[in-house]
Amino acid sequence: MNSPRWLSLDSLRRGDPNTWIMGLRAWVPPSIKKGIRRAVEPIKYRLMLRFQPRQNRVYTQFFRFPHQYRALVERVVPSLLARDPDLGQRGLDVAVFACCSGEEVYTLKSELARAFPGLDVRVRGYDIVPEVIEQARVGEYSEVQVRAGPFVTEEFLVAAFDRDGETFRVKPGLRESTSFDVCDMTSPDFMSSLPKFDLVYAQNVLFHLPRPVAAEAFKLLVGLMAANSALFINGMDTDMRVALTKAHGLDPLDYLVEEIHEDARVDRGANWANQYWGREPFSKASSNWLRKFGTIYVTRA
Repeated sequence: MNSPRWLSLDSLRRGDPNTWIMGLRAWVPPSIKKGIRRAVEPIKYRLMLRFQPRQNRVYTQFFRFPHQYRALVERVVPSLLARDPDLGQRGLDVAVFACCSGEEVYTLKSELARAFPGLDVRVRGYDIVPEVIEQARVGEYSEVQVRAGPFVTEEFLVAAFDRDGETFRVKPGLRESTSFDVCDMTSPDFMSSLPKFDLVYAQNVLFHLPRPVAAEAFKLLVGLMAANSALFINGMDTDMRVALTKAHGLDPLDYLVEEIHEDARVDRGANWANQYWGREPFSKASSNWLRKFGTIYVTRA
């Protein structure tokens, strides 16, 4: 039986590694390749988390995590209202950091208005990029922008916007009690100047910060939480999420955790091991799986 060309004496003498690698890839059975990839990807991902440079990305969508909105209206808000009978009359104060051009803010307002029509909801959106804050304040978007998210439905578009040709304007009722400001969420001076909030959002932002900066920013975010409140924190290095939520006495919400995770993987699951912002496959193998994959954390009663 003849040896493969990549195993020939000729290739050995040439010492050509690319020939060897290509030959090995062709020779190794697919099942073994898959097993090797499964074993290597978590290691590669951990290396990416530790050594790949972090950089800010201006990117968001309307109705980005539909199962997280379900958790918000089906579990989080009812729990907050049950723990504080005065909250229903006082209303909710919400902070959304890294709000970009307002997509998450207006989606929140729309979903809360639908589920709790009599509840006053005041939302402040913050971002470090002045240009996106300006668009958020205007509240007008193109059809491409409003339909960019894979989970956007016609029902949501009708509830959230008034359409004028190719322009989608956020409904006036949703823009009420909503404000937007430029801010640096890593600034202790700025963050300490803010009031306490019932809901704090900082999604798909902490993993873009260098890890020491992200840890300090997390501490500042927790400092804005009212005694009876919830933190929404999708998009954070999972080992830091486990350690920091424990350290700050926050409990993960055990509701639709896998479904929320899979929503995030729609955009960040492909080739997840190649980028620090990738979303690894869901697993309950770790004893800390709920803290690792949970994205909603509540203060203790």
